[in-house]
Amino acid sequence: MFSELDKISEVDESSLILYARLWQFEKWLRVMVYVELKAKKGRSWFNFNKTKNTYEADKALKHIPTADDNPLSFITFTELVKLIQNNWDLFSEYLPPKHIWEVKLDEIVHIRNRVAHFRSGHMDDIERLLQLMRDVDNGFWKFCTDYNNLQPILPPEKDAVALKYVDLDPFSFKEVAPNEWAQIGSAPQGLRYILSINSTRRRWAEKTAVIDGAPGYIYDVNIHIRDNRQFDYSKFLTAVSNFKKDIIHIFLDTFSNTVRVTIPAIIGGDKVCEIIDNLIKITENSMTLHHPINSDDQTVQRLSEEWPEYVVGPKNPLTFLGPDMPCSFFNVIKSS
Repeated sequence: MFSELDKISEVDESSLILYARLWQFEKWLRVMVYVELKAKKGRSWFNFNKTKNTYEADKALKHIPTADDNPLSFITFTELVKLIQNNWDLFSEYLPPKHIWEVKLDEIVHIRNRVAHFRSGHMDDIERLLQLMRDVDNGFWKFCTDYNNLQPILPPEKDAVALKYVDLDPFSFKEVAPNEWAQIGSAPQGLRYILSINSTRRRWAEKTAVIDGAPGYIYDVNIHIRDNRQFDYSKFLTAVSNFKKDIIHIFLDTFSNTVRVTIPAIIGGDKVCEIIDNLIKITENSMTLHHPINSDDQTVQRLSEEWPEYVVGPKNPLTFLGPDMPCSFFNVIKSS
């Protein structure tokens, strides 16, 4: 049986590769901009009026709805590039020097316009794009692994958020000697869930001992359900959607027993605690009896794809790629 692609004789393989690589590059560029701006500015990270008309026009198409809700999904590539240029301090650690980035990106803009307007490409278009992706490959790896480089908040007494919930983690770090900490403990029988709070820091953020309200710092909240129970993710996501303007991401787990939520510290400890208090209530109301799930099961991944961009499934590198996992982020290692 022929696929739809087999029926389109006019499309060659190189055109499809170029389109797919452009899509991959631009998609991750938008993710990077979203995370860095929200980590710096919180709820006011974007002027939503800029995309109001485009957004409303898209959502008016009730017969062909999509999950897209991030305003960056409704701006042009040129507007995205301007956001990066206007906030270069947030991206300089991940991208080539600004003058080199602008020159190379100008070429990609022209290549992208050819593809968008169905013009014939140049024989070097793919290689030029792949070279830029090689240039930024390690930067995107750093961007992603920084997001998963969790650090305990020690001592918890120095942070109101960490202190408030420290007793909900029986395996939290304990001071075993002066300035020496170890993760020890045991879970009491009948404990239904464990809530742990760590932090991450974006590379551009100034180091500080107090992260409450600090731009570039992120509270990383992990809730793990125990005692033969798991999440009803659909119920959980529906309730948590009320807080989508203040959180960055919700991460789902293949086995439906863990939820991870990232919250920008810039919004302030009181607001962070309000969100976590609600996460606890929602968790308690979203528990269901455990049922076996195979590691190859795609149910949770498919569910995540039905939700807006702030919900991230287990297949996404943002969920699992850590500093101890060296790799080519875009898989663009040049063959010899």
